[in-house]
Amino acid sequence: MKIIVQIFTLLVFLGSCGMPMGDRIDADKLSVYYLDGVPKEKAIKFAKYWKNNDLIGDEAQVIQLEKLSKNTIGVKLIEEENYHDEGLSIHEESLLQSLERDLEKEVFKQDVTLIITDNTLRPIERE
Repeated sequence: MKIIVQIFTLLVFLGSCGMPMGDRIDADKLSVYYLDGVPKEKAIKFAKYWKNNDLIGDEAQVIQLEKLSKNTIGVKLIEEENYHDEGLSIHEESLLQSLERDLEKEVFKQDVTLIITDNTLRPIERE
């Protein structure tokens, strides 16, 4: 029951901020929201890719897909709050770049930018 209250609070907060979530695809513990400019078929393909590559963890995940420009899709990934102040290691950055390239090739057939966000889907600024 507590998790339902937390999810409801988060959704109310996001709605009150005027931040659009988009339409949603659900798969296991994964919710993929996609905004205008991202076709539903691409969101479904992304969800299948995420599941087939064992990227769904033990906790529920929320990811948002957004068209950033004519040729670029943004994939917003929520980072746990206790990691916000830590910088990414070279290894982590390398893994993210590899994931971007794979998503470009296997899912979107266009440029992909991974965006690490807080739980309101706002990008985390790192120094």
